[in-house]
Amino acid sequence: MPQQPAVRLWLSFGWIAIVTLWAWWEFSHYSGLYRWLAEWQTARWGSYEMAWTAIVPAIILMAPALSMLRRREQATQEALASGAANPADVMRGVRKVMLILGGISAVVAGGAYLTSQQLPDPSDPPAQIDLAALGEAAPPTGSAIFAGAVPDTDRALQMDEAFRSRSADIDHQTIYVPVVAKDAAKDAPVRFFIDRASYAFTDSGEAPRKNIFLADHMQGVLVEDGLPADVVAAFAKQGVPVASPHYLLTTNSVGGRQNHYIVAALGGFIAFILFLLSAVQSVSIARAERRRVDV
Repeated sequence: MPQQPAVRLWLSFGWIAIVTLWAWWEFSHYSGLYRWLAEWQTARWGSYEMAWTAIVPAIILMAPALSMLRRREQATQEALASGAANPADVMRGVRKVMLILGGISAVVAGGAYLTSQQLPDPSDPPAQIDLAALGEAAPPTGSAIFAGAVPDTDRALQMDEAFRSRSADIDHQTIYVPVVAKDAAKDAPVRFFIDRASYAFTDSGEAPRKNIFLADHMQGVLVEDGLPADVVAAFAKQGVPVASPHYLLTTNSVGGRQNHYIVAALGGFIAFILFLLSAVQSVSIARAERRRVDV
């Protein structure tokens, strides 16, 4: 039957994978086309759609590969309808692709999880870091508590993200606050930050919960260069210089492991779905073979 060469099939899957990795890289690093589109939306409407800003350009770039896959599927269906192709052989080809992609997803998920386990655990005993005594030296990362530190709430930055549902709109606010040593110069690049997160129902008539930063509550996991790239850019826009490297004392319950857990969960879910579909495909192949023998 007339089919696209197999090399075009794998090139299409390869291109889709490359575009997916590119979109994820720009999203996670707040760079390139993603950053330009985000800043354009913010300038025009005051905010931007985090997910769609990455998804829409990725779909556009994937269009040629998706079109080729669609034409291949149409040719396969025509060949099956005319009897020129063996249904079992076609399903074996589909199963092979799903197994390969599922294996890759499983490796990515496993790698992300194993990497996360090498990162500091929030439950570890905290190291006390005196910012005044530390000076310009590099601090130990991991579970930590600040001492001799002052939260500079006048230069705090709030990042909002909306989650829409049928019952309510939920806003997720994360506040990032520079933390400086006592008597530190205000114009010096900021090396240390702390975050706080809260949720509020926007349609409940209640004001969003006010986050309070106290010097004796500065405990979390210290992550080198832990600020999201869009937060660094937002601080720069409001005139707050961020040192390189900088350190974020995150109060997130999983510390610096969050992004790795997200990748592991997504990779594991995709692998599970693909392996499940492969098992279903195996049953369909067996049925197709039995029908062929009966005929």
